[in-house]
Amino acid sequence: MASDPISYPPQGSYPQGPNVNFGQAVAVGLGAGIVGVGVMTVFNKLEQFITGRPNSYVPGHTTGNLFRISRSRTPDGLNHLHHWSMGLITAPVRAVMAYNGMTGPYTSFIFMGLRLMADEVLEYSAGTTPLPWTLPIMDQTIDLLHKFVFAFVSGYVCDRMIQGVRYFGRDW
Repeated sequence: MASDPISYPPQGSYPQGPNVNFGQAVAVGLGAGIVGVGVMTVFNKLEQFITGRPNSYVPGHTTGNLFRISRSRTPDGLNHLHHWSMGLITAPVRAVMAYNGMTGPYTSFIFMGLRLMADEVLEYSAGTTPLPWTLPIMDQTIDLLHKFVFAFVSGYVCDRMIQGVRYFGRDW
C-alpha cells in the first residue's frame, strides 16, 4: 500500500497566534476595508473600460432608499457612500476571522459570501434589485468578480497584519 497521498505542511508554517490585540485587529479590518474597496473600485473601472459596461446605480439607489435620500441629486456620491460603508462594515468581520486563526484564500472565499450576502440583503430589502439568482448572468458574474477582488485584497491585508501570514511563502 502506498503512503498517505495527502501532504500536510509542517506544523510551524501555520500562524501561532495573532500579532495584535482584538481592538487592533478590528482597526486593521477597517483599514483592510478601505484598501479592499479602493482596489475593487480600480478593478471596477478597468472592467468597465474593457466591457463597455456603464455605471450601475443599484448601490446608490439602495443607500438612497434606506436613508430616504433623493437619488437624483448625487447618484455617484451615494454609490461611493454605499461601497465605502460596506467595506468599513464588513472587513472587520474578516479581521475577526484572521484574529481567530481563520486565514488564507479559503477563508477569503468564505468571506466573499458574507460580503455578497450583506449587499444582497440590503439591496433586496430596499427594493432596488430582485433576488440575485434572477439577475442576468453577466450582472451576476460582474458582481461576483468585484466582491472576489474586495474579499481577497482585504483578506490578504488582515492575514498579513494580524497573523503575519505570507501568501505563497513570500512578501509582496
